[in-house]
Amino acid sequence: MQTPGQIREQLSRGAANRRFQSGLAEIEAWLAAASAREMLRIDYYARQARYPVPVLGRAKEWKLKNATPVVAALASMHPDGRLREQAVRVLCASAGAVSDRALAVRVTDHVEVVRELAEGEVLRRTTLAQAEQIVPLLQRISRRGRGSGVLARYLRAVVAAQDEASVWETLRSSGDFDLRRTAFRRSFESGLLGLPDAVRLLPRERDQVVRRLLIGVIADSATPDVIAEQLLRGRSAESRVLGLVKLTAAQLDPVEVEQLLLDRSVLVRLWARLRWQEMGRDPVEVYAAVARSSATLMVRARAYAGLTESGTEIDRAEIVELAQSSDLALKKTGLSLLRGKAVAEEVPWLLTEMTGEHSRVARLAGEVLSSSPQLWSVEDLAVLKDSADPALQLRGWWLHRSLGGWEAVIADLESGVLRGRLVLPMYFQPTAAQQQRISDLLDTLSLGRNQVSEIMFAAGLAR
Repeated sequence: MQTPGQIREQLSRGAANRRFQSGLAEIEAWLAAASAREMLRIDYYARQARYPVPVLGRAKEWKLKNATPVVAALASMHPDGRLREQAVRVLCASAGAVSDRALAVRVTDHVEVVRELAEGEVLRRTTLAQAEQIVPLLQRISRRGRGSGVLARYLRAVVAAQDEASVWETLRSSGDFDLRRTAFRRSFESGLLGLPDAVRLLPRERDQVVRRLLIGVIADSATPDVIAEQLLRGRSAESRVLGLVKLTAAQLDPVEVEQLLLDRSVLVRLWARLRWQEMGRDPVEVYAAVARSSATLMVRARAYAGLTESGTEIDRAEIVELAQSSDLALKKTGLSLLRGKAVAEEVPWLLTEMTGEHSRVARLAGEVLSSSPQLWSVEDLAVLKDSADPALQLRGWWLHRSLGGWEAVIADLESGVLRGRLVLPMYFQPTAAQQQRISDLLDTLSLGRNQVSEIMFAAGLAR
């Protein structure tokens, strides 16, 4: 999406070239390719009157006799109402995508005569090609005050001129996401599309909103075997969850449910466990067997996650072995399970993990340390805070700050760059060592006088 400055630059270029026709092909392509949202933004910035001279120049400089559609389209966005009226009359006598779109924009004009002229001509442009250009804009305008009712009138006119099935089929292929989603919803509500269409379209649908609509149609009206085929084996976690919700334990294949116990989605695993238990089986047995099997490392990692989600206690030695694994998936699983279970001897190794190149592993190792602050001291963080790498310094700052209280304030002061306003602890003062550290840091930092006074007062330091 273009910035306001880029839009104004394009508009200025178009206004400058209107007499010579040079460069107008670029402007025409720009207006024809802009999305409905962008087209309305272009109109908004074109009509802004906060400048001494409008972006499109002075109205008296525009001559629309024998003007091309692109010149008339630019003029139709000028702040001057009389010029917009003249431009709309020129557009009414022209054809093409730019003309269709420029007229559709003007149905929301604040000048009544302009609005009526534009609406009257728009309602006469009822071919499928014209509807592709006009409907996306009218749908956006329907959320406004002026021109909000034009969309319904236009759709009635297009359906009367064409047939309803062709109209909605055309709109379902629109490149405008909002319109395409509305077209699919309307098509199912009116019966133009049904269950067979949802089954046919779902495998290749990429839009999440449309896919959710298709999944809902299948879940509400398909037979259990179709739901199992289309939803349980679907690409999206949403479809697999809905399949498990809709089908009872008696309707499910135990082989499929067992596979879903190890799904990558937490919610799918949850529902798979519920259905597995309804079948009279224990999910923990499956997770334990897979976790210690020769399955792929990613599947084993999910099995360990399933054990944790089931409330199963895993031996600490096994967790440490996972956390020290050379495989990234198992390492992340082990570190996740190690929170609150680390011992002092593991602090150096965890700090080393925090210096690694994998940010997620470093974060998990930091979370293990932050969950057991009694195992380490601020001095242990030197390996991070004294590093030349800014990323490692940031990790050290984060871990130091996780101690909370006045240590969080000291961490912020040590960083040298205060990230927002300091949040000073209330109701308790720092220790003598913390007071000395704060005092030393305040001597080295260039802070505002008021901020220094506030810190010193809260910390109980003499001025």
